[in-house]
Amino acid sequence: FDKQYIRDWLETLDWDKTDPGPEIPPEIVKKTLEKYIEIFVRLTGKDPVL
Repeated sequence: FDKQYIRDWLETLDWDKTDPGPEIPPEIVKKTLEKYIEIFVRLTGKDPVL
């Protein structure tokens, strides 16, 4: 669990890796948040307070 999901998405873009980076679409942000929530629950056994 890390930022690999976003890295993989970035590799699908035609972006020259210079600033500013591309805007991250809401569905990518949502999926990333879901992944971090999943690992939080696995590690702590608790639901995060958002």
